[in-house]
Formats: sequence, C-alpha cells, structure tokens
Amino acid sequence: MEYTLNTSIAEDTSTIQKAIEQIADNEAADSKADGHGQLPENPSRETGVPVSSGQKASVHHWFFTFMWINIPVIGWFYLFYLAFNKKYLDRQSFARAYLLYKLIFLIIGIIILAILIHIGMELLDQLLVYMEML
Repeated sequence: MEYTLNTSIAEDTSTIQKAIEQIADNEAADSKADGHGQLPENPSRETGVPVSSGQKASVHHWFFTFMWINIPVIGWFYLFYLAFNKKYLDRQSFARAYLLYKLIFLIIGIIILAILIHIGMELLDQLLVYMEML
C-alpha cells in the first residue's frame, strides 16, 4: 500500500513539474513576441544601475577594499578613488554609499565635539574665576 502511495506521489510530482515547465516556456515565448523579454541596448541607461563589463570582484578584492577603507586617512582617499573611478563599477555604488555614511557621522561627530568644547570652555571659565577668588 505504501509503495503505490509513493509511486502516485512521484507521478503527481512529475506531472506538476511538466506543467510548470510548459507554463514557463509559454511565458518566455510570449515575452519574446511582445519584445519585453529582450534586454535594452544600454542597460545602465534604462535601469539606472551600472552594469559591469568585466568580471565581478572576488573575495580577496573585497577583503583588501575593507582593509584600505578602515585605515584612518588613506581610507578616505581610497573611498573617493573607488566612488569616482569607472574601472570598478561593482564597488562604485558601495563606495559612494559608505562615503556618504562616513560623511554623515563625521558631521555629527564635529557637532558633538563643538558642543562639548563650548560646555567645557564655560566650565573652564568658572574654574578660573573661582581660582582668582582664592
């Protein structure tokens, strides 16, 4: 009894798989007939996403990219290099996003530092006035 149940499941699965393949083939044929299945001549212009003409960066390329961008001063220059260089299209959008991230937090850090310096100067003035009274 169990054997017939397994064979019927296998037959049902193969029937479903054939139906899905037939639907996919029909949709592919319809999209080619409509012209929607074709890629645009310049995908970068149509989609707004840069298309890399070369091969994608491997793991060691990404490793060295992260190493370089984490060096305090050199990292900024390397990010600018990657962000505006057309040679590394796969890392260009990442570099631009990370550069924006670093700039936002640099500005926030400078604002916090300015506030702390302002508060510290007031406290220093009060301390000097107290010391003059002694």
